[in-house]
Amino acid sequence: MINVYTLKDINNKSDCSFRGVGQQLGGANEQEIQEKLYSALKSKAEINDLSEKLIDKYNEREKEFENKASQLIASTTKIKTLKREGTLAWKASSADKTKILSLETKVRELEGKLDDLELEQVLHDLNAVGGLLEEPAQTDPKEIDSLRLELEQIKEDLNSKEYEIECMEKGKESSDSMYKREIDILSSGRLKLIDENRSLRDQLASKKNNEVDTPPPPMNDSSQLDPEGTLSTFNPSSQIISVGGAEAVSLPVTAPIIASSSISPMLIYSILTLVLITIICFMVRKWWNSQKKSNQFFTYENYINREHRPDFYYLKS
Repeated sequence: MINVYTLKDINNKSDCSFRGVGQQLGGANEQEIQEKLYSALKSKAEINDLSEKLIDKYNEREKEFENKASQLIASTTKIKTLKREGTLAWKASSADKTKILSLETKVRELEGKLDDLELEQVLHDLNAVGGLLEEPAQTDPKEIDSLRLELEQIKEDLNSKEYEIECMEKGKESSDSMYKREIDILSSGRLKLIDENRSLRDQLASKKNNEVDTPPPPMNDSSQLDPEGTLSTFNPSSQIISVGGAEAVSLPVTAPIIASSSISPMLIYSILTLVLITIICFMVRKWWNSQKKSNQFFTYENYINREHRPDFYYLKS
């Protein structure tokens, strides 16, 4: 005969002879869920490590960019200073050019005076030799020498001013070309750093999106969401949940799963709906099993009143 239970079988309930339905269902998928949880946590750790590396690289590039920007600002300030100096030099060169023009005019005047004096001296000598004219008052040779000396000094001043202006113009051109090259180099470096920072930002954003879009591992019957939108953590040891008077053993979990704060409301509603449907199915199944087993087990009252009932009452096939 089948489905025959004795008092010894009932007393052996503490030795796991009768297991809950929830525990039997949980033991079948426990290893698979643990593997999926482990793979999800491992992928999340890899994403976090890669994000940290990208953030460090981004910070390093940002510091380099700040250094280049400070150098560019310093170079721009220096260029402005040189431009002011160039403007002052141009004004000074304009004044020097005016002085040069005045010196050239004075040189021409002195040259004309010197020519006149030399011509008068020649005419005087000719007239004195020919005896045609009376000897006029002789010109002082010292005056002629002083005029020549003054003329030479003015010519030297003129040459020095021209040389000084030429050197200033060449220095200005060389400094302008040098700083223009430096500005071009710094500008190209700045654009390159901007592009690299943009690419790093895009990579960080894509990694964050991948981390958010990573599908959560399968959840068992005891999965719930707390008010903050994060998945509830499970105790590593088995937890007993009372549903409809029956005991169900939850599955052990190695680590808590934290859902991203950016989960869409539709996903939350879907998860809640699945959890609710699972709980309803579980309760219906437990009720069905309890109704089915009520026809197989004898109660404690039947056991007490066994003397007033025949033996075949406890044997049902």
